[in-house]
Amino acid sequence: MAAARGIAFVEGRTGPELVCAALARTFGSQAAIAAEAAKVREELAKEGKGRDDVNRLRAQEEDLRRRADDERDVEAALRGALLGFRDEGALDYLASTALRGTGPAEMRAAAAEALGQSARADPGILRALRAAARDSKPLVREAALAALARLLARGAEAAAEIAKGLDDARWTVRLQAARRLAGLALPESVDGILARLPRESGRVRRELADLLAALTGQKFGVEPEGWTHWWKENRAAYVSGERALVPPEDRPPPRAEGDRGAHYYGISIDSQRILFVIDISGSMEDAGSSPNASKEQEAKRELVRCVKSLAADDAFGVYAYSDTVQKWKPGIVKASAGVKEEALRWIESLSAAAWTNTYAALEEGLRISVADPRNDMGEDYGLHPDTIFLLTDGAPTGPTGRTSDAKGEPEWKRVLEGVRGWNRTKRVVIHAVGVGASINSEFLATLARENGGSFVRVK
Repeated sequence: MAAARGIAFVEGRTGPELVCAALARTFGSQAAIAAEAAKVREELAKEGKGRDDVNRLRAQEEDLRRRADDERDVEAALRGALLGFRDEGALDYLASTALRGTGPAEMRAAAAEALGQSARADPGILRALRAAARDSKPLVREAALAALARLLARGAEAAAEIAKGLDDARWTVRLQAARRLAGLALPESVDGILARLPRESGRVRRELADLLAALTGQKFGVEPEGWTHWWKENRAAYVSGERALVPPEDRPPPRAEGDRGAHYYGISIDSQRILFVIDISGSMEDAGSSPNASKEQEAKRELVRCVKSLAADDAFGVYAYSDTVQKWKPGIVKASAGVKEEALRWIESLSAAAWTNTYAALEEGLRISVADPRNDMGEDYGLHPDTIFLLTDGAPTGPTGRTSDAKGEPEWKRVLEGVRGWNRTKRVVIHAVGVGASINSEFLATLARENGGSFVRVK
């Protein structure tokens, strides 16, 4: 990490060349560690192992987590170094070589991000970013769109460039384009987002409607008819400057209620690609909100109700975790009547035991997201979650049951750091539900806030 900081002061092409090479190695190491950790967790979840085997596997998981933490620290330092390059030679290398090379998608995306932060909108950089916006990897296309939005002068040229991303095959790129377009707060922003709205569904449609609501202060929900009629009557006033649009970061959206009606612990389910991650640690056997039912029974009851309410074109999955992660299915599946009945039987069969390995549960849940640059399965949603609902009744623990590591770092902080790394490019919304008196509200509220979700405490 110290070397990465020192390289930032090296002028010319040498500095970014060294950083990009190191980033490529780091991303490779992260992928290898994640794959190895997944195999260890699969072994831990199998029945019939002796105590020695369990302890050995838990020690391996903890060691892999430590290595993953170290690699994320290295990545952060290298990214910081890349953002520090400002001289002409360095920027030329990023635009002409790193961005157009055959390195990992994550590395090319980092190069695009660095160019976007450079405040140098010369023709060569803009040309390279426009080419990157057509890269084969969605992650690179997203980063290029974000960089173009920063570098282009705010106006019709920027709006036209960013709006191209609204027709991208990958939902994460379309959402990035919509957010950047909304940030310009131009009439063209509403034009583009509104044209896309009827072509979307689930979470993306909800988020596009929220962007329109934030821009205009209107409440028409996710159906395009109201928006279309209102905009037709009012667009001229915004074009003339008589009325002004407001960037979404300056005004939270006034959301219309009741668009779908499905909910989980009162949190509206806007997505059609959902993963439920539920805590079945030993403490879930304690009494719930009434002495007649345990927290586990109440959690099962709410999940069963929610699964029954899903529509046939929704897709969902369920992971249950304690010291290990149990998976109803490896990913998510369409919510047909037969599939829902199968899920309900599996949910009812769960029993509480051991401790609360939240880190493993969230890593496994985020690992199957469609936005993974190493996952080329399906250009659009496919059967991969874009929204996670996490339920827990206590503080996270490590693989061996400790609430802090050997250095005294609280486990919940390690979980947050892990999620920041895994979800940096995945864009998965994470909602958090805490049940009982022993939850860590700071952890759950931060987890939800940093990942675009809601936090609900159930007493």
